[in-house]
Amino acid sequence: MPNNSASQQALSEDLTFRRRVKDALSIVAWEVIEEDPTTPDHKKRVDYARHSVIPNLETVAGQTAMWLVNRVNVINFETTYDFASRATVSAAGDPDIQAQIRSDWNIMAGVEDVPEAR
Repeated sequence: MPNNSASQQALSEDLTFRRRVKDALSIVAWEVIEEDPTTPDHKKRVDYARHSVIPNLETVAGQTAMWLVNRVNVINFETTYDFASRATVSAAGDPDIQAQIRSDWNIMAGVEDVPEAR
């Protein structure tokens, strides 16, 4: 069964998934802090990492999870419910979640505008 709004919003509220998002945000934030200073928009990217993400990982992870579940690197992997553990589970791996956050970092940091819906 394909993912839908119900499966993806259940995933966004799952505590294990939010912990995975928090970890991915931390990894990407530190990558940005350590990136080459000549990277385009480096200052804005680093400021977002240092002043918004790192000190507020729990909050940012919860906010990010709400939309991240509908991004290509997450929604294209099956989301299921594990009745034994009472958890919503995504087949997306940690590298997929990290890659999506890397891809969206400039939008999150306010460097780029959110693309218009088509």
